[in-house]
Amino acid sequence: MLYHNFLLDAVNEVLTWDIPDEALADAVKAQACLMAGFSPEELMECAQD
Repeated sequence: MLYHNFLLDAVNEVLTWDIPDEALADAVKAQACLMAGFSPEELMECAQD
């Protein structure tokens, strides 16, 4: 399943974290990839999209 399907859930999750605004986009992409079940190797590739 594509990580794009998890973006809304990832946004809702990441917004609860105490992180700087400039880190939000990368955190949302990484969280969506994790929720989609990507392996750590795939996560790096996924987060660069």
